[in-house]
Amino acid sequence: MKILCEVQVLNRTTQANRTPRPVKSTLAIGYKQSARDSNGNTKKELEMVLFTPQVKAGTRYKVRDNIHCVHTKFVLDGKATIGFKQPAENLLIKCDPIQLKGFLQTLKLGMEGKDAINLRLNIANTTAIPQKSQPQLRMTINKRSEYPIKGFPRTLKSLTIRNIQLVKLSFEICTLRNLTTLDVSGNKLTKIPTELGRLPLTTLHLSDNALGELNDWCWLRGSKLRESLVELDLSDNGLSYFPPALVRLERLVTLNLNHNNLSHLPFAIRRLQKLRSLHVSSNKLESLPAAIEDLHIDLLDVWGNCFKGFNMEAARTQVQRLAAGHTPAPLWLQAARIVASHKLPFSESTLPAILIELISEAPKCLCGKLCYALESRDLLKRVTQPKFTNIKNLTYSREHQIYSDIIICGSNCCAYQQLKGLFNILIS
Repeated sequence: MKILCEVQVLNRTTQANRTPRPVKSTLAIGYKQSARDSNGNTKKELEMVLFTPQVKAGTRYKVRDNIHCVHTKFVLDGKATIGFKQPAENLLIKCDPIQLKGFLQTLKLGMEGKDAINLRLNIANTTAIPQKSQPQLRMTINKRSEYPIKGFPRTLKSLTIRNIQLVKLSFEICTLRNLTTLDVSGNKLTKIPTELGRLPLTTLHLSDNALGELNDWCWLRGSKLRESLVELDLSDNGLSYFPPALVRLERLVTLNLNHNNLSHLPFAIRRLQKLRSLHVSSNKLESLPAAIEDLHIDLLDVWGNCFKGFNMEAARTQVQRLAAGHTPAPLWLQAARIVASHKLPFSESTLPAILIELISEAPKCLCGKLCYALESRDLLKRVTQPKFTNIKNLTYSREHQIYSDIIICGSNCCAYQQLKGLFNILIS
């Protein structure tokens, strides 16, 4: 009988593994025909043979009176251990549970001296079960010398290239259509090829590079990437502003922008409705957009930002400018507001591109109306302290109070009237 399994060989004397990890192996058991005795009877000796990639000819173990122990406690999980007296080795076996149970039953019958169909294998001539070569799914490169000269396997699903001073991401990587996880952290990348946006990546780690030097974000507009990306790490890249294309990654769950030079986050961040973890620690944020409260974030990390205090005089001046007059909104802005307020379905075939951009990315007033062409009279900076009602965990520096920027659509807005009353109370 032969089974295909994973086996690890442990020497009980030295407590050392012959192989560093379980390897695909063939385990066979049967009788070895020996020479006839003086009475003309053929002797049969029960043997077990282990075929591994390292020992293709097989390692032979005598079975009768040579079994030290058989552990079958986890046989239902497809695991068992067979120990031999000579040599003093244990075979740690992992196999399909049904096949493993059949093999152990055959071993038991052989040890009891009973004949069985599965024991009629001529162990002297047996060979390993041919194994189909398994496609390579993962590759990790931690040294320049490990970079493949002949190219990457087309079957890769996960590729890690870290800390090898890589200055350019090769086009070949952008052609790995099965790739879902890419980690190129700790290199010297200043630009990502546009073709990367065509891959169905779910996890992309680009930390500790220099993408802030060129600020080329065309690759973020790739249709495949926008539909698939769940986790993105852009920490420690010298970013001076929030890449606008990020707000279009609507499936994003985790976004890491730690250790950059960001001074603000866009109001359009409200578009990332699936976002659950936002890391912007150790930046230069002065405030947060009020739109942050439109998200349902489990973890918001803003540690190490020097949020600036509330400037009462500047806020009062802004309110006075807003009250001085407000021109009617243009028709295209009114149209966008109608579509957004009534939640009408839309697509590129039914609406102009400018309206789609407004509805999806333009900031909103506290009353819910869309705003456009932000001017000083429309934007009130650092006027309120966020309530964070939809944020479960918040990490921030206790010595810096967090303030938020809000949008006011006009002097007739109910939100404006509330703020005006608040300022009158504070000033009086």
